[in-house]
Amino acid sequence: MIHSRYLLLTLFVLLLAISTGCKKDEGQTGIVGRISATSGSSGGAIVKLMEAPDPTQESSVWSVHDAEPQLGFAYNLDATFDHRPVTAQQVDTADGDGNFHFEQVVAGDYVIVAEKQGQGWTKPKFVSTSGGEVDVGEMRLPREEVISGQFVIEENTTWEANVHYVVEDPLLVINDGVTLTIEPGAIVRLPFAGQLEVQGTLVAHGLPNNFIRFMANDYIGRRADRWEFIKFKDEATPPDLEYCAFRDASTALDLESDSGSIRNCYFNAITAEGVLPRADAPQITKCVFENVGTGVYQASNNNLEIDHSIFQTCDPFAITLKSMTNVDIYCNWFRDCGGSDTSGSGDRGVIKLDLVTASQFRNNIFETSWYAFQIGSFVDSTTRIHHNNFSRMNTVMNIGVTEEERGPSFPNLIYNCFSSIDLFVVFFNCNQHNTEDMNATRNSWGTSSEAQIEDRFIHDRDDDGTCPTVNFTPILNSCASVAAETGTAAGICQ
Repeated sequence: MIHSRYLLLTLFVLLLAISTGCKKDEGQTGIVGRISATSGSSGGAIVKLMEAPDPTQESSVWSVHDAEPQLGFAYNLDATFDHRPVTAQQVDTADGDGNFHFEQVVAGDYVIVAEKQGQGWTKPKFVSTSGGEVDVGEMRLPREEVISGQFVIEENTTWEANVHYVVEDPLLVINDGVTLTIEPGAIVRLPFAGQLEVQGTLVAHGLPNNFIRFMANDYIGRRADRWEFIKFKDEATPPDLEYCAFRDASTALDLESDSGSIRNCYFNAITAEGVLPRADAPQITKCVFENVGTGVYQASNNNLEIDHSIFQTCDPFAITLKSMTNVDIYCNWFRDCGGSDTSGSGDRGVIKLDLVTASQFRNNIFETSWYAFQIGSFVDSTTRIHHNNFSRMNTVMNIGVTEEERGPSFPNLIYNCFSSIDLFVVFFNCNQHNTEDMNATRNSWGTSSEAQIEDRFIHDRDDDGTCPTVNFTPILNSCASVAAETGTAAGICQ
């Protein structure tokens, strides 16, 4: 009898252990796969498992794409993901046959990347798990080609798809009359302070699912050892770039050549400028600037067109322009530039203007940023700011002067929609240089009270006798009134 009781107790303990083990494994999975190599052995490759980025999060630059698909380009993991600064959830080492196995992975969405010294890293592979064993199949290490001691490309050259080109020279020049063609999927890795100089022609046309990437060669202490820039000399063929990603540079594109086109390109973690035109600028369309010092900086030239692009977390400004005419900035989305509407300070914001005339800023969305426009001197009424939507801004327009060029600014602010503005829509810095009245009529202010608009949203002569006047009546009753009156809605182009 006693023996039977012990037997029953033992069975109960075993069943409890099995039950507990099942509960522990619930919602977990194993992930297996195999690493192959284009050249050499895949054995010993380091395989990293990371949480997948979530493009639907509001904080993601990609989240806007679902709401505004005409902007930028659709989120693409293979095209833009850099695994190196991301913390791995698990790490495994491939065996001699290239096999790897992650155990007890919590259900969710992940990215797997394998890397090996001298053989680069595989394309990131997305995997979604909900239990059971998942086989991700084969992942292939690319070929690395080291470029050292060459300094000048003297004959037409093609850099092939899915190859890592590791440039060790501090300066690599594409000679005058020579074409370097870079195929989709190639990765160009540049050294600390490294420069690629184009005197001839650079052809870099990636694909939506297979970008060409220019990036830092290595990371030191989890921070990129930054390269310098790609410079197009004035004698070079103008840039014609599509589906290229630029990461971890000081200035991504330094352009001395005239015009050209930059389409569907991605700029990330650039400390100074994403695009720095020194002559007539290229058209910049459907690009993404994320975590960049200044997205586009141009001075002392005519003609700049930026459209259907995304600027997020640019600091101090998304766009800075000085001594410019014939600028057209339209159908863009600006967010968290110069800090948010509550965390920014000083001379920071979305767009900075000095000596800008005969230009338009139209059909854009500005949100959660410090200043929408930081305006210095001589930005007159031929500069028209219209059909934009401003929300959750600290101040829409701060008008002052610069030390170098002192003179009145009074841009035309008409047919815009303002909502959740923390401080001012128009703030005039009062001094003897700001002398011209400003037209801010036919806007929707979020209120129909003229007294509230004058007291709450405008700083002009009524606040300080040395200021000019902001003329703001008549006002529109709502954002919908902008479309009803003009046929065009305020905000990003439909």
